[in-house]
Amino acid sequence: MSAELRCDNNIKFGVLDGDFLDVKCRSQYCGHAPGTVVIHRFDLATGDLLYTSRYKDPGTKPRKESQ
Repeated sequence: MSAELRCDNNIKFGVLDGDFLDVKCRSQYCGHAPGTVVIHRFDLATGDLLYTSRYKDPGTKPRKESQ
């Protein structure tokens, strides 16, 4: 069973998935850039970072080239 972690303004901070916590990261040091989503997965028992995944953001619209 999973549960989303949201504040009162309905902003999603992470997802609890059994014994794991998935958190979206916006740090460029972790690979975030426009059009990219970075997700860290943590083990809740140890607090250890298990892995980091990077995905293309399907909601990003291509930029128009300036002329």
